[in-house]
Formats: sequence, structure tokens, C-alpha cells
Amino acid sequence: MPKNHNSPSRDQSNDFRFAENNFDLIRLVAAGEVALRHSIVHIAPEYFPGWLGTLLALVPGVPIFYFLSGYLISRAWERSVSPTDYFRNRALRLFPALWMCTALSVLAVFALGYMSSISWSPVKLSLWVICQGTVFQFWNPDFFRGFGVGVVNGSLGTVSIEIQFYCVTAVLYTIFRRLSPNQFTVVLGALTVGTAGINVMSPQIAHELTAWWGSDVAGKLFQLSFLPWIFMFLLGAVAQRTSRFLVPTLLNYAWQTVVLYAVALLVDFYCWGLPLGNNIPFYLVPIMGAATLVCGYSWPNFAGKVLHRNDISYGLYIYHMPVANVFLYSGALSGLAAIATSLAVSTALALMSWKWVEVPFLRRKRSAIYPVEGVR
Repeated sequence: MPKNHNSPSRDQSNDFRFAENNFDLIRLVAAGEVALRHSIVHIAPEYFPGWLGTLLALVPGVPIFYFLSGYLISRAWERSVSPTDYFRNRALRLFPALWMCTALSVLAVFALGYMSSISWSPVKLSLWVICQGTVFQFWNPDFFRGFGVGVVNGSLGTVSIEIQFYCVTAVLYTIFRRLSPNQFTVVLGALTVGTAGINVMSPQIAHELTAWWGSDVAGKLFQLSFLPWIFMFLLGAVAQRTSRFLVPTLLNYAWQTVVLYAVALLVDFYCWGLPLGNNIPFYLVPIMGAATLVCGYSWPNFAGKVLHRNDISYGLYIYHMPVANVFLYSGALSGLAAIATSLAVSTALALMSWKWVEVPFLRRKRSAIYPVEGVR
């Protein structure tokens, strides 16, 4: 496949360069929000005051991930020379670290003596390992219910959704490949508006599916599909398609955009009593996306100076729950000490994953937006 003709010219504006941004740091903050929230809630919920929950809600980790995914994955497709190149790059980014995390999770449940204390099936364990390392991370065998929170790595459900996003991107760009760049952007915008309704109605849809199926399986599978979240991803894709004009405009109103986002969330929560975090109302997602882009392109070298291009956000995201489960099951520490140590261990594992697993495979990527040769 030649360079995708649905990709309009970009990076021709002097106001910003697409790849010079703080997205590594933003993703790390988003992953940190998820890890901190999960660690406190599961390890020591008594240390989770309301003010901290409100503060963390200002950085809803999962919605930010989905928006940035749409922004960057759509760009990745447009830069790819073929579908094979695109999927190869996505696999190199996702699976090596995921497989290592799964292997260490299996090692942990055996090393702690949990498997020797229960009755378990080698066939189901093998099936679980395959599911964890492919696209069915949401399946959890019953014999793990006594380990930690009952799911070895519950945060991997979003990885399954992310893989679905990869496939949706390929399908959309292929179906509409004959459209002009502007026409395709309009189509993506229309799909974004249309799928926002699915997000709004997702609890009701899940309830109806549960009633129709006669169990909660159908409702849970719907919630674990891309459908309730796709509008966040598509919104990011539209932002990317219009970034040449959108980003410079937002940067002209940078502090106003960030203040508007914070005020809108607080008013939504304190005045109207509506939820925040992953359940952020759909009408706040565009403001969240705008604030994300403003933070991403303001002082674009800031993340590089802080992180030296070490992108440990993915590692922190996939490791924090297995580590938390180890502390819960072992009882080695409790309270604030357990929370702090769990987060420190997760961060250390994320850094080792980045340097020893992710970077060697990322160097094999072709047409990468962010080459890793210069990582220190």
C-alpha cells in the first residue's frame, strides 16, 4: 500500500512540529493516576480521602489514553507504507512487554505458594496465559479468585480495547480510502458525533443486553468492547487530522483552555453531582482533549528533559496491578508503606521493561513517529 492518500499534508506550519511534544510525560501522568488510584483503593482504601479522588479526577487516565491513542495511531497508519508495516509496528509496541509481564505474573503466583494452595487446571492456566498475551485479557479463571483482588491483572482489559482500536483504524482508512483528505476528516467527525451517543447510553445498553441474554456476560462483553469508548478515540483522530490548524489555535489560548477544563470538571462534579474519572461526561471529553493537546505542545522539550525519552507509562500501567496483588496476598506490608512500596516496585519494573524489553523491539519499527535510537 503506498503512503495513504487520506493523509493531508502536515507539519508545514511554523507554529508546531507534530513529533515535538510532551505526550510521553502526559501518558506517564495518566498511568500514574490509574496506578495510584488502584493501589490506594485495593491496598488501603482508608487512605483515599475525597479531596484526593477529586484531584485525581482532573487527570482521567483511561480517557486521556484513548484520546491520545486516536491522535497518534491515526498518524501511525498514515505514515505506514503498508498494513503489514502498521500492524507489525503496533505488535512490537504492545506485545513484548505484555508477554514479559504475563510471565512474571505467572512466576509470582507460583513463587508465593498460591498455586500449591488451590486446585487448578493446567489447561485453563495455559489458556489464560494465551488470553493475557493476545486480545482476550478480560478472561479470568475462577481459581485466581483468591489471589489479591481476584484478578491477576485487571488493568489489561484496556489493552484489549486498544487492540480493537488498532483494527478499527485499519478498517476505517481502508473503507474510505477513495475519499479526499477533507472528506475523510468530515466522515470521522460525523462518526465521532454519532458514537458519542453510544458512550452516553452504554450503561443502558449493557443493562438491556444483560436482560436479553439472561446473564451479565453480554453486558460485560459490551463494556469491554471498543464501542463505549470509540468516540474518544475518533475524537483524537479528528484532532490529528486537523492538528496543523487546531494546535496553533489552541496554543494561542493555552492557559484559558486548561482553566476551562479544570473549572468545567469541578462544576460538573460539585454542582451537578455527575461522575468524573473514566466516566467523564461525553461533553467534557473535547475540552479534555484540547487541554491535553495544549499541555502536549506547550514547552514541547520539557518531557524530553525530564524523562530523557524513557517512556515508562505502558510498563507502569501493565505492572501496577500484579504488584498490588502480590502485596495484598503476601501481607508483607500494609497501609501507606504498602502503597508506596507497590508503586515504587511497579515503577522500577516499568523502567526495566522499557530499557531491556521495549526499546530493543521498538528499534525494529519502521516509519516510527518517535524513533528510539537516542534513548538514554
